[in-house]
Amino acid sequence: MIGDMKETKQNIRYLGFESTEDGRRFDFSITAAGEEAKRVSLIIPALMFKGANKITFQESAKICYEKLRVLIERERLEEQARIRLTGDDIAQFRHIPRGRPRPPKPEN
Repeated sequence: MIGDMKETKQNIRYLGFESTEDGRRFDFSITAAGEEAKRVSLIIPALMFKGANKITFQESAKICYEKLRVLIERERLEEQARIRLTGDDIAQFRHIPRGRPRPPKPEN
């Protein structure tokens, strides 16, 4: 089944976000030839937008997109799926914007 999914190109479309009690919900639509569109929501907890390593609202949709892209490459998502991002997800899919200091490179 996973092999079949890799042969079928899937498109991800960002639909928008909504602030919720516990963070922000980002909605996406996934379409593939011959299939109905699936709506998937990714939740970023409010605490990820606070503190020294906080993410910006501008980068949050991109983080969700990248997480979703990897998920659909690996598995089949159910209609109306709700996925809660973790700190590890943020670290893995985060892009450091221009002007923000980059972490130092390790010395060899």
